[in-house]
Amino acid sequence: MTPGSWVVVVPAKSFAAAKTRCVGLTAADRAALARAMLTDVVGGLTRARRVRAVVVATTDAQVTATALACGAVVAGRIGPPDLNREVDAALRLAGEAYGDARLAVVMADLAAARPAEFDAALAAAGPYPRAVVSDADGTGTTLLALSEAADFRPYLGPGSRRRFLADGYHDLPVLAPGLRRDVDTVAHLLDLRAGHLGASTRAWAATPPSVGPPRVTRPVRPAHPHAVRHPA
Repeated sequence: MTPGSWVVVVPAKSFAAAKTRCVGLTAADRAALARAMLTDVVGGLTRARRVRAVVVATTDAQVTATALACGAVVAGRIGPPDLNREVDAALRLAGEAYGDARLAVVMADLAAARPAEFDAALAAAGPYPRAVVSDADGTGTTLLALSEAADFRPYLGPGSRRRFLADGYHDLPVLAPGLRRDVDTVAHLLDLRAGHLGASTRAWAATPPSVGPPRVTRPVRPAHPHAVRHPA
C-alpha cells in the first residue's frame, strides 16, 4: 500500500459512558481520560503517513466536537449506542466516500500509540485482505484492516480476537507496545510509562484529581525519576 491509502474508523463511546472499568476514578476523571485518549489517537492517526483520513464513529455530541477539533470526519448514526453497528455504518460511509482506499478500525483508548506504530501496522496489513492486531492480553482487538466495508464482522467486544481469527482474519505479529496496550482498566494504564503516553493523556495524568470518593493513588510509572500523579 502507498502512503495515504488508508481511511481509519475510530469508534468512540460518549465520554460519560466510557472507561467504567477504571475503578477508583471519579466519573469526571473517567470522562476526561476518555477525551484525552481519543484526542491522542486521532492526533496520532492524522500524523501517520499512510492514513488519508480519520473517521470517528459516534452518537455523542461531545465526542463529535472533540473529533472535529482534532481534524477527523464524524460519522453519526441515529439510534441507541451500539459499537458494532456504529463501526459498520462508518465503514460503509468511508468506503463510499473514499472508494480507492483500504479501510481500518482503530480503538479510541490506545493511550501510548504513536504515528510510526500505526504506519508499521498498516504496512504489515497491506498484503492481506483482512487482518487484526490483538491487544496485549491476547483476547481483544486494537486494530482491524479490511479491503472493503463488507468484510467487517460485528465481533468487537470481549473475546473479539478469537472470533476474528476464526473468521479468517490474518493475525498480524505487531510488536509495537503502544498499539497493543488498550486502556480498559487502571492496571492497563499503569502498564504504560508516562513518557510514552500521548500528550493529552500525559497532561491528564499530571493534573490534580477531581474531587470525589477515594480513588487509586498509585502513579503511572514515570519515564524519569520525577513522579507523575495518578491515574487515580
